[in-house]
Amino acid sequence: MADSKSKAKDERSADEIRRDIAATRARLAAGVEGLVEEVHPATLKREATDRARDYVQGEFEQVKGQVKGEHGWRMDRIGVAGGALAAGIVGIIVLRAIVGRATGTTARRKLEKLQLSEAKRVRKEAKQRRKDDAKAAKKNAKLGKKNAKKYGKLDTDDSSVSNLAEKMLKQAAVLRAQAAAEREEGAA
Repeated sequence: MADSKSKAKDERSADEIRRDIAATRARLAAGVEGLVEEVHPATLKREATDRARDYVQGEFEQVKGQVKGEHGWRMDRIGVAGGALAAGIVGIIVLRAIVGRATGTTARRKLEKLQLSEAKRVRKEAKQRRKDDAKAAKKNAKLGKKNAKKYGKLDTDDSSVSNLAEKMLKQAAVLRAQAAAEREEGAA
């Protein structure tokens, strides 16, 4: 019996069926176009932006209503908000210092800074030492050349050295004698 009801003869004409199919096709096409438009990234972006803007505007108006009344700014609310902001900043600074000490990052930074300054000082001293050593080497080289010119003859001629020594001894004896004579005159 159920089969006889479901297989009832369709009494529509071929033209009516074609019109029904065309109408259904048009409804499906409109529905698909609507779905495509609804899930398009640009549409989703625009809707999200609109929702965010509406939310922010609503929150702003709510906060503004709490801070600015009919008679102007409500300084008591502004003071509370400023105090809360300052307390938050101080809290963050204290928390950062505590975490830094607990993890050793503060001490590590200080040690690294100290090591860096010590390394710079040692490098500067080494540079100055190299500079001074280069100056001394240059000066010694000049003195060596000068002495080589002045005393170069001594290596080849020992007789001139002994003559020079004899002259110096004689001059010393003369000077001693003069000094003794001056002492005697002063005593007399």
